[in-house]
Amino acid sequence: MNLFHIGTEFRRFGHGKLPPIAIVVIMLMPLLFGGLFVWSYWDPIGHLNKLPVAVVNSDTGVTKEGKTINAGEQITHSLVDQQQAKFIEVSADQARKGIADGTYYFAIEFPTDFSQAATSVKDPQPHQAKLNAVYNNANGFLATMLGNQVVGRVLAAVNENLGSQVANQLLVGFNTIGQGLGAAADGAGQLADGSHKAHDGADKLADGSTQLNNGLQQANDGAHKLYDGAGQLDQGIHTASNGADALADGLTKLNAATDTLGNGAGQVSAGVDKLVGVAQQASDAQAQLTVPLVNLSAQLRATGIPQAIDLANSADGIINSINAAGIGPQSDMMTQLSKLRNGASEIHRQLSDPTAQYRAGINSATEGAQKLSTGLHQLSDGSEKLVIGTKTLADGTTKLSAGSQQLTVGASQLSSGLVRLDEGASELSLKLGESKDKIPQFPDDTIADSARNVSTPVAENVARDSLSLFGLGLAPMFIALGLFMGGTVTFMLMRPLQRRVVDSGVTPFRVVLASYIPAVIVGFCQATIMFLVQRYAIGLHAHNEFLLWAAMCLTSMCFMAITQGLNTVFGSTVGRVLCIAFMSLQIVSSGGLYPPETQPAPLRWFHTFDPMTYSVNILRQAIYPTDVALDHRAVQGVSVLIFIGALFLLFSTIAAMRERQMKMKDFHPEVAV
Repeated sequence: MNLFHIGTEFRRFGHGKLPPIAIVVIMLMPLLFGGLFVWSYWDPIGHLNKLPVAVVNSDTGVTKEGKTINAGEQITHSLVDQQQAKFIEVSADQARKGIADGTYYFAIEFPTDFSQAATSVKDPQPHQAKLNAVYNNANGFLATMLGNQVVGRVLAAVNENLGSQVANQLLVGFNTIGQGLGAAADGAGQLADGSHKAHDGADKLADGSTQLNNGLQQANDGAHKLYDGAGQLDQGIHTASNGADALADGLTKLNAATDTLGNGAGQVSAGVDKLVGVAQQASDAQAQLTVPLVNLSAQLRATGIPQAIDLANSADGIINSINAAGIGPQSDMMTQLSKLRNGASEIHRQLSDPTAQYRAGINSATEGAQKLSTGLHQLSDGSEKLVIGTKTLADGTTKLSAGSQQLTVGASQLSSGLVRLDEGASELSLKLGESKDKIPQFPDDTIADSARNVSTPVAENVARDSLSLFGLGLAPMFIALGLFMGGTVTFMLMRPLQRRVVDSGVTPFRVVLASYIPAVIVGFCQATIMFLVQRYAIGLHAHNEFLLWAAMCLTSMCFMAITQGLNTVFGSTVGRVLCIAFMSLQIVSSGGLYPPETQPAPLRWFHTFDPMTYSVNILRQAIYPTDVALDHRAVQGVSVLIFIGALFLLFSTIAAMRERQMKMKDFHPEVAV
């Protein structure tokens, strides 16, 4: 018996046409999300050059120092040529209408004073130029977000371009300053040459140089004496160093001899311990000889007889004599042996134990002698350097003395440069005064504004919608997705066509309505619950909340008609699969996430026919404030959804006419879900 029955399960799909196709469809279903979604959003940023953006140049230009500058016109041409996005130069009215109706996702405007503000760094009131960015959240959340990125790139390019022009204005002034300072430098050179020959200080310099020469002679004599003394000190330190080395060697040898002596003392101590041990054994044996006498003395004393007591006393005297004689316990020999053992042990400890007073002293003396030797060697090295230094000092004072004599001679030449000094000083004063007038001047109260204009000539000014919350921006797509999923699930529980109504003989359209109207009621409930949760639980505050609820209900009605039509025309099994596939295709083509211009060409084509495109549009119109006079997408969306819903009701009606004829496959379907 086969435990798993794998072959039996697969054999069910081996007969007929639909079962094999069903297996293939099941295998391909994950591609709806794992393939279609990845392909759809593969590189939206790389296709920003297909995003239509309006560019409005209102800049009137400015004339600076005889040169006409129109930065807005230059940047507009650059943007159109570079194609970071699909920039289209239009008028202000065209841009306003295009942003409102979705022709352009956003607009960039260069205002009338753009060039004047961008080049106002040297004006009395410098201020940044403003780049007006106009967004419309009804065109899509991510479109606005991508627009922010594009505007950021444009700002960076504009600031780089205008920054160089602003810097040029400053550099022209600084170049003029450089020319004036060049002439001033020539005068300063003449001033420097003349200052070396200044006559007024020549006499004082001569007197001072004479005194300096005398003092340097004395310093030279002292330096030579210092050199001689340093040599004698070096010899004495060398002698002391040699003695310290000898002392260290001697103490090291003494330490080694102490180790040897300690080992010998240890052996002596061990021998004495053995000797005392043997003597102690002999003493103990001698003491045992007195035991019978001790017992006899005790017995005699116990009788109480006077003669016996006398005998006991005599026995005690004999016992004491035995203990004190020879190697008895109380003998002098045993006492001397005990002292010998203690003395040998103490000698061994003093010679071997590092903590003992003698051995610790030997170790300390050895260590101190080594440190003394090392220190004297270092001192000897220092004394050698001292000798070299004093020699260098003596040589330097000799040279310095010779230099002071030359200084005395040169002081007399100072007075001859006074005439050139006066001429050079006058020329320097004149040229510096001329250069001062050409330096750009910035008042204290405008320095910050001027610095900002130099670093960032242009700043963004958001003229309309700013970037909304992420959830609010994606809400239209997910609301539409939820309502289509609601329609798909509804007809998994409810019958797309009721057999009893079909067999009753009523018109096919009434047969369709018999299932469609209950589904619409369920859809209204789904839309209402979703609206209440979005409004009160999540906090989605729409611009027109009633219109949002009505748009959700209309979307649900359309999606109910679509799912009923697919289930009716193709049957419940195939219809449910098609509903899921159609839902996936609608999501990626609706423009609810990224603008369709950034997606592959087939999805851009289907975007025009995608029902979810129009449901997302009317939901955005309800959530965000829009100009109804210019933006007709709400009316367009309602019309298209009504048309698509009616079209699928027509498909369902035609399928209901077909259902009046029963076929054998209806009794035994090849595939059932």
